[in-house]
Amino acid sequence: MIYTVTFNPSLDYFMYIDAKLREGEIIRAQSTSLLPGGKGVNVSLLLANLGISSKAVMFLGKTVGNVIEMLLAKEKNVEIVKIPVAEESRINVKIYNDKETAINAAGPMVDEQGQEELLHKLDSLQEDDFVIISGSYCKGVGFELVKRIRILCKEKNARLIADVPGLTLENCREVKPYLIKPNLDELAEMFHEEINMENYRTYADKLVEMGVENVLVSLGGEGSYFANREAKYFLQGPEVKVENTVGCGDTMLGCTIACLSRGYPLEKALKYGEAAGRAKARMRGLPKEGDISSIYGLVTVNKIS
Repeated sequence: MIYTVTFNPSLDYFMYIDAKLREGEIIRAQSTSLLPGGKGVNVSLLLANLGISSKAVMFLGKTVGNVIEMLLAKEKNVEIVKIPVAEESRINVKIYNDKETAINAAGPMVDEQGQEELLHKLDSLQEDDFVIISGSYCKGVGFELVKRIRILCKEKNARLIADVPGLTLENCREVKPYLIKPNLDELAEMFHEEINMENYRTYADKLVEMGVENVLVSLGGEGSYFANREAKYFLQGPEVKVENTVGCGDTMLGCTIACLSRGYPLEKALKYGEAAGRAKARMRGLPKEGDISSIYGLVTVNKIS
């Protein structure tokens, strides 16, 4: 089973306009949509598109939380694991013209009781389950809860994927996650170094030396890089006409874990993940299996000795 954990889910209100944003003026939206959001939620939605069931664990509060739950309940492959909180869940506004402008709210406060309830919900973990913690923290929640989830995963022999903001080298040493997925900026933040396409492999490999089992580096249009103690791969996909790059990394991560959960060999799982990220870039929403398969055969995988 794959569990996604979203500390700070959102109700995302998308507004599509054909004009520039101008302060102080009224601008009419050409179209709008209302969708559940949050990086972990997006991973569960992607998995649903691939026909894979997941348990989406999240804090939900009041009216907005109820709407998020209602929208997610329409997905037959997503089992909602709700932890009620006292404050209102957040609404994010996403405005699209030739680029995306996002106004993201802070989200609710979650107290110790709520965090204990989340841990209790994860007590049903079984051996070889995947737990993907993805997205921003809400008020009251920080890396300490990630550490407590890691302890639970270790007890259950489950695999923790940590895709959280502000991950430090000390965090990596403490929890030794099964997998992390930094981009170049996040690598630079972790090491406090200037990291670019010339030197990123050195730093990704250092994370493996520190105890991270698998490191998957998202390089955007340049491809992706994977390293663990047994193998290193560089993946490159075809150039695509870009519609929306937001969520490409999450899509790559979700598809890679989906393939591993199906028992695919590592190289094949990575290749599907790279294809999924590019498929996402071509569309506003999340890709389906056919969208990904159409790119899969065009992805090259180079094993690095």
